[in-house]
Amino acid sequence: MRSRREFLKAASLYPLAAGFPLLASGAEPFAGKFVVTVQALGAWDVTCFCDPKENQRGEPEITNWSKNDETQRAGNITYAPFANNARFFEKHASKMLVINGVDSLTNSHSIGETVNWSGRTALGFPTLTALYAAVNAPSKSMSYVTFGGFNRTENLVRATQLGWSVDNISGLLKPNFDNDRPMMNSELWSLIKTFHRNEAASIIDTAPITAGNRSAREAYLASLRNMEPLEAFADSLPADDEWEPRGENGNLRQQAQFAIAAFKAGVSVSADLSQGGFDSHEDNDSEQRANLNELTDGIDYLWDAAEEAGIADRLIVIVGSDFSRTPYYNSAQGKDHWSVGSYIIMEKGKAYTNRVVDGSDEGQNALKINPSTLKRDSFGTKLVTSHVHEALRDYLGLSGTAMTSVFPFNNTEKFNFFG
Repeated sequence: MRSRREFLKAASLYPLAAGFPLLASGAEPFAGKFVVTVQALGAWDVTCFCDPKENQRGEPEITNWSKNDETQRAGNITYAPFANNARFFEKHASKMLVINGVDSLTNSHSIGETVNWSGRTALGFPTLTALYAAVNAPSKSMSYVTFGGFNRTENLVRATQLGWSVDNISGLLKPNFDNDRPMMNSELWSLIKTFHRNEAASIIDTAPITAGNRSAREAYLASLRNMEPLEAFADSLPADDEWEPRGENGNLRQQAQFAIAAFKAGVSVSADLSQGGFDSHEDNDSEQRANLNELTDGIDYLWDAAEEAGIADRLIVIVGSDFSRTPYYNSAQGKDHWSVGSYIIMEKGKAYTNRVVDGSDEGQNALKINPSTLKRDSFGTKLVTSHVHEALRDYLGLSGTAMTSVFPFNNTEKFNFFG
């Protein structure tokens, strides 16, 4: 037995680790898709990325790159010759569905984040990733991981909120260890865990339960009853000095590194990753170039890590932003807020990929699209975020579940994005 002080330290840390949704790996194996959103916070300029626009005679300049260059193509995907786009699109076009011309119906950052990641402008709906975790794996120890951005759960599932930090996460997973040495023997540590599990279950069982938090409480109780040591998962994580390097505006590679490790270990099924810095009201091209480079580098790393982990064929990645930037520069060579933007949905080896839904005109205005053919159609419908979310719900098998029915969309059309 180690010292009384070490005993108290470990005993005091255990409730923290148990309350932190990282404790129980969950007994049931998960065989479905892993769902990741990548949120480009601040509003990206899609005319310099996945919805390239060239200057039109008699109109304000929409892109500086088009003064001396022209739109490029990788497979069936068009992209702007800007930043490190060529490398990214040439490598990943085969796994992309680019949906351009999606109207967020807002120029407000807070509403833009809400509508792009929940599907509607008003609060009250969960993120797609939270809904997916709640339907498919609510009792996993950290079923839904989020690194910031929009991450509302509406009490459907517990969120493991890591902000933009992966520091010292192994220590939280192994509270009985100090510098890789156990602070007490396994028998006493087991007694502490059993006591806390029973105490937490008793408190939750006797506390008032409302309709809004019933599923989250039930999932938490299930995770306590299926509690398993997470030392193996903690040991699979890099040492503090072995994480991928941070970027200037975030740590997207580190976030991807953690998410893939969690998926592979079977403790998580969905994650929100985020890259900040896109709000380019001044010096648009310089700001967008730096941040698009970090964004594409992080997404590229995510796919490489998934390949190495052997789960790339189960990964679906949804990339988007608050909205986009104006189709002209302001007096500070920046661009302001513009409601019409894009999503990129990425998946490996699918028939729906290597395709662009061309929903915006030369001035980056939304156009009507035929829901069945996905072609421009004057009798069609302009795309809004709920169309994309409803299609994703259908594709991911979320539609028709009791939980999803509480959060309905009222679209009159369904878009056949996934064929």
